[in-house]
Amino acid sequence: MKDDESHIKKRIDFLEQLHKVSRKNFKDMTQLLVATISLSNRFLGGHLKRVAESARDFAMEEGYDDDRRELLYYSGLLHDIGMVGMPEKIIFNDTENFSAEELFLYRKHPVIGEELIGTIYNLRRIAASIRSHHEDYSGSGFPDGLKGRDIPFTSRLIRIASDYDNLIFRNGKRHEDAISELEKQSSILYDPQILYTFCRIKERDFGKEERRLHKIRLKDIQTGMMLNSDIVLRNGLLLLPKGIIVNSKMLEKLKSFRNLIDERIREVEVFY
Repeated sequence: MKDDESHIKKRIDFLEQLHKVSRKNFKDMTQLLVATISLSNRFLGGHLKRVAESARDFAMEEGYDDDRRELLYYSGLLHDIGMVGMPEKIIFNDTENFSAEELFLYRKHPVIGEELIGTIYNLRRIAASIRSHHEDYSGSGFPDGLKGRDIPFTSRLIRIASDYDNLIFRNGKRHEDAISELEKQSSILYDPQILYTFCRIKERDFGKEERRLHKIRLKDIQTGMMLNSDIVLRNGLLLLPKGIIVNSKMLEKLKSFRNLIDERIREVEVFY
């Protein structure tokens, strides 16, 4: 009997170790993909990282378990992978400025992203989130015209986080104007319940009047500060993008890579 119990325990330990290795490989693979994207287009890499952090903040606010938090985070981190290699005009402009050919190409990127990610076994459950992140809550989006709760929850959140980020960092909107534009499209483009929580989080984190812009040395960055500058490594890799609120994990990453940071970056702009 004891031999059977010992055998079962060994099997459980083996499976737990296998699960840990699989999760690590999944994270390493995803970070490699985003690093590659950042090297080819720093804005797109920064956009992906900021959206992922917004998704994680939402998950933390709602008290989701680790698995759901990771699903939301990595869906945000990969949602626009189908944009890689597209002309810069498509990446940097709104759809009303596109030609018919450019609009056709742009509307394909969620499907391209789904196909790319769907080929990697550990990332397959993210593929559906990527495919549907341009569906409209009213049913007029693409590529499938899904409506309301038929759109995956993750996609509904990523749509809001991505549009907010583009309004701020691509279109140069002020925080309060970006929030206003999102709220005008509640129940049309966006799930109203998700939008309400998302806006509440952003108002708390980014709408603080007491935040002021400061220029500080890299070594003086602390948790809770919001970066107003990209932090880039000597090889061109985007380490932390503008717009991120620094947390303890980011601070550790910053310390680990300090000797590899572009030597031209002696000071950074932060809000606190």
